[in-house]
Amino acid sequence: MRWRRAAGGLGVAIALVGLLVYGVGWENVLENVQQAHPATLIAALAAGIGMLALRGLVVKRLLVPIGDGARGVSFVTAFLSGYFARSALPWGRSTGTPITAYLLAANSDSKFEDNLAVVATAEVFNFVASLLVVVLGFAVFATTGGSTEEVFTNVLILGSGGAIVAGALIVAVNRGWAKTLVYEGASRCETLIKKLPRVPADQGILTDRVEGFFTALERIQASRRTLVAAFSIAIVGWIVNALPLYFALLALGVDVSLALVFVCAPLASFGGILPVPGGTGGIEVVLASLLIATAGVSGDVATAAAILYRLTTYWTHLVVGGFGAVYLSVSGTHRVRV
Repeated sequence: MRWRRAAGGLGVAIALVGLLVYGVGWENVLENVQQAHPATLIAALAAGIGMLALRGLVVKRLLVPIGDGARGVSFVTAFLSGYFARSALPWGRSTGTPITAYLLAANSDSKFEDNLAVVATAEVFNFVASLLVVVLGFAVFATTGGSTEEVFTNVLILGSGGAIVAGALIVAVNRGWAKTLVYEGASRCETLIKKLPRVPADQGILTDRVEGFFTALERIQASRRTLVAAFSIAIVGWIVNALPLYFALLALGVDVSLALVFVCAPLASFGGILPVPGGTGGIEVVLASLLIATAGVSGDVATAAAILYRLTTYWTHLVVGGFGAVYLSVSGTHRVRV
């Protein structure tokens, strides 16, 4: 792993958060954070760790149809190391998927493409689950009264766009369009590589991997019980993921409904499109803006809540994942080094 690039990305991410804090008044934000109730923050931290465990359970459950998958300590350390890469690298949501698949494969007797299918499916499940939690939170929030115009606008724009993307991916896979497109691309890449001088290219190495990937997807789809269990865990995971925000607001003395945080927490993740580790900076800005628009809190309180939420989720996950990566690197029982 390129530690300097990761450290540089984290430095940029922290600078973006610093700009947000400075813009709303760093003294007021700092005062709010210092006055936060410690016991409630511990509850937020526990919920944040629980959310990470549930993310791991989604992957673990989807591994059931795949034979010889990583188990026990090997699975835990490989998953945490992959999640660390996902959190520490720019564009971590895309780069973290193959890295996690590689680590799971290297610490088991399963193939890379099988694990890639598992991790990719888990990412889709978590994404769709976040949209369902948003819809659930909005439905409850709208029926219990209050101003819903801003929430509805965000749900309509972000939720509809996300649903279209997720639906398109599912249809493309089920109808074989994705397989045909990727297989054709891999075949052309093999043809081009063969024309390069002094570059060894095994016949069918890319197309065989593509074939294995989609075969693994078919095996996962054939296990209905596995799909239902994994998707249910993903939904519970996003519900638990909203709890740190709820406890962070309570720690600051802001009493809000659970339905509101079920809307704000998943929608804030769309701020992660910025090419910085964990979407840091973008997520805080989106979350603070949502809280100002829906909860009616001041900018400094909303920013403090966003920072506490991220401390008990993203930064906690980064630390826990880092311990997993260190263990995987120094342990002699594993076949890869991070």
